[in-house]
Amino acid sequence: MSTSFESVRLLICDPSQMVRSALKGALFAQSFRTINDTAGFVKLHDMLAQDAVDLVVAAQQLEHHDIGYLVQEMRHQRVGTNPFVVIIMLLSNSDPDNVRKAIDSGADDLLLLPVAPAALMTRINNILQNRKPFIVTHDYIGPDRRSKARPGQQAAPILPVPNPIKARVEDGLDGTRFERHVKDAAAALNRMKIERHAVQVDWLASHICAGIRDGTDDGPKVAAYASRLALTAEDILVRIKGTPAEAHFGTVADLREAAQMAEVQTNRLNAAALQKLHDLSKAVLRQLGGGAAAAPIRPPG
Repeated sequence: MSTSFESVRLLICDPSQMVRSALKGALFAQSFRTINDTAGFVKLHDMLAQDAVDLVVAAQQLEHHDIGYLVQEMRHQRVGTNPFVVIIMLLSNSDPDNVRKAIDSGADDLLLLPVAPAALMTRINNILQNRKPFIVTHDYIGPDRRSKARPGQQAAPILPVPNPIKARVEDGLDGTRFERHVKDAAAALNRMKIERHAVQVDWLASHICAGIRDGTDDGPKVAAYASRLALTAEDILVRIKGTPAEAHFGTVADLREAAQMAEVQTNRLNAAALQKLHDLSKAVLRQLGGGAAAAPIRPPG
């Protein structure tokens, strides 16, 4: 019995009407029926924001915008309520920097234009049968593409994620049950992200304090760390609202304020201000770090 993709909500995004029409025809022949297409970046944004799509096949550039940014925002739960939409990104070239940029966005898979329909269906079927779990770090949420952990490093947290293609094709989940599945997984993702942020907060604060105390970092570098710390604390504040972790809102808000002060007063921070920054970051790590505290992280890019 052949697989039917009739109920999978598909969106095809490409600047070329010819490319969109060709892909629509090829995928219609493979039993896709709920197909939308667009050349517009805003349309893609809106459909992600409205949770109106299960699978996106999209060119990397739409209306001079890099859709990788939008994919990253969706994965990080800043666009829409479903961070697990399947994304297959179509690349115009295989330049290593371009490929790395697409991978870092959190796309599920990549294909080089022009796309052969058979190759696209192979990728869709692979995701249907074996979608990769996600890894969660302070700056990346997306498929785990590592063959093994790096020597001497603990692997980042792994999250099995909902597979909307499989849910529509095989599981027979109705909309309400699948939405509940997505909601539960999104809540788990949010908790993991808070934990990773707590670890990052401690790393940044430690380097700010050491850089100023020991004179090892110049002012701009410390200010950059402080800016990153303030932004990370701000994201924690957004993520803990409405969760049990909201009990620690005041501590995180105080840390954000201390980081903002460090950013603008890099060369004027006294010992008391540094101690406050240190103590607040340790409190956030203790309160929100959970089991992620031992996992290594890399410096912000």
